[in-house]
Amino acid sequence: MGDETTLRDDISFLRQMAESGRKGPILGGIFLAGAGIVFGLASFMDGAMQNGLVPFRIGAGPLWIGAAVVFTLFWLAMYFRLMRNKKPLASAQNATFGVIWSACGAGVMVCFLTTILIARDLHSPVVQAGYVPVIYAFYGTAWFASGALARRSWMFIAGLGSYLFAFITALVIDTPYVTLTMGVGLLLLLTVPGLKLAMDEAKS
Repeated sequence: MGDETTLRDDISFLRQMAESGRKGPILGGIFLAGAGIVFGLASFMDGAMQNGLVPFRIGAGPLWIGAAVVFTLFWLAMYFRLMRNKKPLASAQNATFGVIWSACGAGVMVCFLTTILIARDLHSPVVQAGYVPVIYAFYGTAWFASGALARRSWMFIAGLGSYLFAFITALVIDTPYVTLTMGVGLLLLLTVPGLKLAMDEAKS
């Protein structure tokens, strides 16, 4: 009888922990905000150079590699800051959110590298253009999964917006405005939601 009571108490405790985790702040929004700002600005710069809006021009390769280096440094700084944070990190909600977006980032990178390989083998750089809408498809899936697990209805809106931008970028893929469109999407779908999460965290 005592074992059954202990088991019920343990189950009740775990249920309370899970529910409190869903209601608590989601940590890590600053990473999304930073990614949106860094790569969004890189997109705007790329678009500005392609459309002759700035009096200089650098290669797309160095521009995006530089953006990746800047974001890596930002990520490391925010990671060590998060590790020094006194707020609890080991909640199911935060662990799941981190896994979802880490998998999303890995998927985006794998898609990028595989399209390079396909373009090389087919001798057609145009193939790489298909990578752009896929980015937003990954974001949409990540937001829907995050919203379902964390019970945040606004994340479903971010998910729908991400899927919408997948179609928008596909429609403008053969125009000079594709990178500018990418920049808008990154700011709206990573930076804005990321800042909301960061503000919610600060209020807690």
